[in-house]
Amino acid sequence: MSNVIYIKQISVDETPAIVYNLSITESLNELSTVTFTFDDSVQNKAATLMMSPQTRILVPETGQWFRLTAVNPISLGNTRSYQVSGIHVGTDLHDKYVEGRLSNTQSLDACMKYITDGTPFKYDIHDTFSNYSFSDGFGGDFADSLLMNTLKDDFGFEFYFDNWTIHIYKKIGQDDQFVFIDGYNAHKISWTEDYSNIRTKIKGLGKQNDDGSYTATAEYTSPNASIWGVKQAATVQDDRFTDSSSLTNYIKSQLQDYPIIQYTMERAEFEHGAKLSDINSIKIGNSGLLKDRLGVDVDTRIVGMTYYPQDKKQTDTLTFGNKIFDLAHNWAMQQRAKDTNEHIGKSVKQLTQDVTSMMNNGVWYIWS
Repeated sequence: MSNVIYIKQISVDETPAIVYNLSITESLNELSTVTFTFDDSVQNKAATLMMSPQTRILVPETGQWFRLTAVNPISLGNTRSYQVSGIHVGTDLHDKYVEGRLSNTQSLDACMKYITDGTPFKYDIHDTFSNYSFSDGFGGDFADSLLMNTLKDDFGFEFYFDNWTIHIYKKIGQDDQFVFIDGYNAHKISWTEDYSNIRTKIKGLGKQNDDGSYTATAEYTSPNASIWGVKQAATVQDDRFTDSSSLTNYIKSQLQDYPIIQYTMERAEFEHGAKLSDINSIKIGNSGLLKDRLGVDVDTRIVGMTYYPQDKKQTDTLTFGNKIFDLAHNWAMQQRAKDTNEHIGKSVKQLTQDVTSMMNNGVWYIWS
């Protein structure tokens, strides 16, 4: 199915293009991406000539602009097909390198003004955040990294870009916004459980003094050490911290002391206009119920999605946030496994006794 997008060069020239297989991938606290394909037909001739660095792409169904990142022309005999990918224009924040530093305690508003000054970006802070004390100052990095890494982690917020406006919340989305039931309005519900990175103990070192000592040290052992055992993480050293209390809180946040469980599913082909679609709100950050026919029944949150805004016949894919490992459920599974093994053991023992008895009594059966 083909539809129209708009392509705009750095020279301000703009042209429509007829494309197909256009998909957008969104993830929580990340820049969205777009992919699509178009042919060098007569109506797309101008578009093929605009495939150059800094070209922008507008997807009219979403109203969002993307910056061209890669083009792959493929020969199809007398014509070419172009496979194109792009990233949200929020990537332009990387064009600014913040050389200076703000010192001491700062508000989130002051920090956002600092990294967006002189750029086309605006911001909207929707919630109230406490000030943060930067022991080594704030700055000395690209503006996008300072936003997506430093500020996000230090102030504890979530964000998304609406073109050149940055929206900041304590938490994006709303609760009880959807119900997905396998075989009804969803299919292929699956999940992965990752046990590889469980750590239950961590040490931290603050700012280093001239003599090699540290102004603050901290050590934390998770209560989950009683479950998984003591598994030590790599020691964290961060010059931002000069007191043990703040350092302790920080290293706690860096410790993954439980298995990671992540769910994915595909929306049913008819979801766009059928059962529950009038009440389901499918947006990044929204939470709701996910239920299948094999025992999965969880409240979870959308953290990623790939969708096709120009083709309702395509199947969207949703990714849900990590679910806290259910220890009680796990112990129940282990007990069921133990009971099953005991039952199998008893059955094998009885079978062995029956065979021995038949041999001793000279009773043989031959099957052909």
